Amino acid sequence: MTWWNDTAANRPGAVDVGAVPLAQRPYPPALGPVGGVPLAPPAASRRALRGAIRGASPLALAAITANIANLIVTLLLARQLSTASYGTLAQLLALFFVVSMPGSALLVGVVRTVTPWQQAGETVLIDQWVARVRRAGVALVALTAMTSLLLRGVIATALSLPNPRGVAEILTAGAAWCLLCVDRGLLQSTRAYAGLAANLVLEGLVRGALAVGLVLAGLGVGGVCLAILLSVLVGLGHGRTVIATRSGRHQAYIDLPAARAARPVHPGGYPGPAPNRLAVEIGTALIALVLLGVLQNIDVLVIGAHRSAETGSYAAVSVACKVLVFAAVVLGGFLLPETAARRHHGHHALHQLGATLAMLAVPAAGLLLVAVAAPAQGLSLAFGPRLTACASAFAPLAGAMTCLGATVLCTHYLLAVGARGVLVMLAAAAALAIAGIWWMGGAAVATARLELALYAVLAAGTGLLVWSSARRAAVR
Repeated sequence: MTWWNDTAANRPGAVDVGAVPLAQRPYPPALGPVGGVPLAPPAASRRALRGAIRGASPLALAAITANIANLIVTLLLARQLSTASYGTLAQLLALFFVVSMPGSALLVGVVRTVTPWQQAGETVLIDQWVARVRRAGVALVALTAMTSLLLRGVIATALSLPNPRGVAEILTAGAAWCLLCVDRGLLQSTRAYAGLAANLVLEGLVRGALAVGLVLAGLGVGGVCLAILLSVLVGLGHGRTVIATRSGRHQAYIDLPAARAARPVHPGGYPGPAPNRLAVEIGTALIALVLLGVLQNIDVLVIGAHRSAETGSYAAVSVACKVLVFAAVVLGGFLLPETAARRHHGHHALHQLGATLAMLAVPAAGLLLVAVAAPAQGLSLAFGPRLTACASAFAPLAGAMTCLGATVLCTHYLLAVGARGVLVMLAAAAALAIAGIWWMGGAAVATARLELALYAVLAAGTGLLVWSSARRAAVR
């Protein structure tokens, strides 16, 4: 078997769960339905929750490490860059997050595609499918690099940036991120959480070290953007190394012609879902994650576009609060494959979702405590006294990003089970956010309060969609 098929079902003495009828599968028996969702016995429920926490722990530790490193880098950059330059950097980072969202969608598509192949044992030709995806990714990166070099001046003018430095680098980094997400999706689908965590930490540490070094060398905001691009390339190299190591460890001799004859081949020449179905899944994830990217970053882009005097100070508050969304995305790397695998066997993954929400609640509680009790002091300690003008926006924005982080996790759950109703909810929220934040005219506190109200409703709505999906899985 290849490393793609190194699952529990293929280890000596393991039970092939996929071959057991649904009613006889070795999952905890239900005591009775609550809202249509069967409950496991309390002891089994606690074991499932503890198992989920253990599984997500490497990624949680990676998120903590990366956030601490990011905080240190943020402190150094805030003291080296002027207030205006810091605001410019915030706009470029927001642009990166929006552009890189297709990569996150591709990651979802990889997990959604590879997981059923693994569960069904049809994993022989995954390497060939991945090779095709990678070739397309390399072409995309090259095309983006050339296009962004030609249009960087136009983009800088549209965003009211002082100059086009860093625009091409940040856009190319976003495209390269898509390629990195393919490898991270493969690591997720095989539940190689330790390797994935190492990749996240390495990429974050390299980015921080290079950003500080290049800024100290006098390259300013453009140097930070170059550091992001280089760190993504380092992450790509590491990811390929981890995959190659695992592949070499588990590689076996396979009769590929016989395997091709034994596997159904769909239009397009590869096994698994038909191309149009795969495109629909990736397209659904792309739309959902782009909308999440808009919700996460629209405030910084709009306040910067209004050329508000509060752009730099608001950027400091935004950086402090949006680490929660980053943490949610990292934890989604555990939730996505776990949910997809359990859904394949007709079960929900509410324990896994609960574990990731509990982990997200820890940093959220700490941030909210600082934001409510000592907002100005906290910002001054982190960014310096000149970036504390928007301290009043700290608490509402921290609450808003806590809600958005929960929404990110719920959205990953829904994408893993193929639920598309979340798109309507996210699209409505994004439309309201764009219109409302623009209407605020660059006022930081009013913007943060609007986001808190809107994102709290959005989190509740996506939570209800998750519960409804779990009920449907329970009655199948």
